[in-house]
Amino acid sequence: MRRSRFTFRPAFRSMTAAVVLTLGIGLLAAPAASAAAPVMKSAMKPGIEVNSQNPVTAEPPVTRPRTHSCTRTLADAFPSNTATGTPQNFSGTLTPPADCPGPWSKVVLDWTTSVQGNQYDRSGSLDIGSTMVYFGTTYEPDPAGKTYHFAKDLTEYSSLFRSPQAFEGGIGNYTSSVDTGVYVQTVTLTYYQADRANPAPAVPDTVVGLGSQDATGTQQTVHLTASGLPRNITHAYLEVYIKGNGCDEQWFTDVPNDVSAKFPAAGMCGNGPYREVDAAIDGRPAGVTQYFPYIYTGGIVPTLWRPIPAVGTFDMTPELLDVTPFVGDLVSGGSHDFALTVANAGDVWNLSANLLLYTDHGAATTTGALTEDTIAPTATMSQQESTSSDGSVTATVGARRDWATSGYVITSTGRETTTVSQQVSFSNADVVSQGGFAQDVTERDQGENVSVTTDSRGSRQVSTHQWSYPITVDAGYQATDNNNFDLAATVDMTRQLKDSDSTRWAPDDPAARLGRLAPVPVGLAASQSTDRVHSTGALQVVNGAATVANGQAWQRYTGTDDIPGQWYTHYLAAKNGYLTADVLRVSGR
Repeated sequence: MRRSRFTFRPAFRSMTAAVVLTLGIGLLAAPAASAAAPVMKSAMKPGIEVNSQNPVTAEPPVTRPRTHSCTRTLADAFPSNTATGTPQNFSGTLTPPADCPGPWSKVVLDWTTSVQGNQYDRSGSLDIGSTMVYFGTTYEPDPAGKTYHFAKDLTEYSSLFRSPQAFEGGIGNYTSSVDTGVYVQTVTLTYYQADRANPAPAVPDTVVGLGSQDATGTQQTVHLTASGLPRNITHAYLEVYIKGNGCDEQWFTDVPNDVSAKFPAAGMCGNGPYREVDAAIDGRPAGVTQYFPYIYTGGIVPTLWRPIPAVGTFDMTPELLDVTPFVGDLVSGGSHDFALTVANAGDVWNLSANLLLYTDHGAATTTGALTEDTIAPTATMSQQESTSSDGSVTATVGARRDWATSGYVITSTGRETTTVSQQVSFSNADVVSQGGFAQDVTERDQGENVSVTTDSRGSRQVSTHQWSYPITVDAGYQATDNNNFDLAATVDMTRQLKDSDSTRWAPDDPAARLGRLAPVPVGLAASQSTDRVHSTGALQVVNGAATVANGQAWQRYTGTDDIPGQWYTHYLAAKNGYLTADVLRVSGR
């Protein structure tokens, strides 16, 4: 969706590229050899060019099996706008490839974008059928032009690809006499045939897109409807794509309302720094998900993200909620209401949801019931404030979650009980100074989700998802108008994830040994990663001319990639818009 023009707020919303890049590009010169970081390049990572200004990230690429494959093109050099500037999407019908009929070891989306001129960061998405399979944001360009690529593993949506499906996608972009950049996109889907060495993974039998709606500060809950669901569901997962806008772009820098009121000249964003998305099914609380603190490429200070963007900018990973305890209701027929609420929302939130369903291959119907639900309507919150002698205010906000849901389903192999639990700890300390024109934020958000499925013989399958999202933002600005301002910030952000699953067999359970326990969703195999970006940037404009436009950053990813047993370490560094270091190590293959 289109976002409003930049206004000078200490929450540091995304800035117009017309101001930032047209005026500042001359100052983003290549670093002198004597001042630059050591120039290093790994021979194992072709395609990343030291001294390049094109966007680059350290996350591992999607690996491709060496099997027969077929590629279908969804968009070929497709512009985001018509010749008259009107936004447009690419669309068509995706049919199963006759020469790669499946089953597939992997299905991969590739999206390459080129853009030249001046433009905001924008949102992009792809729907196949009624299911959103990708959502993310773009890179802010410059007059010289930028090209970047990302790939996403779409294997979990394989059930969609087995029959013809309409598709629609693209980047929602708006142009003007100032914002001239048009995003040109080439989008493909590649199917990799399974073989003995590369078997097809367990994927949902049915994927149901629930659609998209926007929550707002005045209407924090949206309602999505599902009907015609299979009557033999055994396990169900709710997948939610989430994006905040406006004052909630960088919601973790929002302050309590009374703190905002103390600094009226600064125009600070309120509603506090804690956000969560609460899910309910037919009016009953069904799960809670916390939200990673994404920062778009125009966010806080645009020179922070040249050419290394913040973690996850291009591919905003959906959150996954295990709603298997509610299967007994979902198989009852009729329609079902899925409500999503953004707690403490102060602005517009884009929400889209899918159901990932596993069904009983041995029965046409299943039955069951919810037996426990301890999800409270809101998180347990705490807030403290103090004022220093210099007039600065420190606001500390805390939140906690501890809940469980449980239910059973009667399948063709007997009764299975699933219990889902979550524990969350959140804290945000924000020192507001200089009349509200500077903030020093330290946030810690961490938690654990655990799903335990027990079959009729007592065998148990346990899936655990742990996360930690520490972020610090030290930022300040001075401004008169759009032609006279001074921005500076340092941001350190990390996404740390650990996923594992294990099975404890009952001694007398040969059926469980044949794989009849609950399937684990694609992407939940044992894995762990730490993805960290540290960046410093400054931008000063006087009478419409940039006098300072610089930044330096590094990113380090360590962890597993999507090949079991393989460890991936990648370090990147950049200065003043140019990549200066690229070091990659892959081991354990």
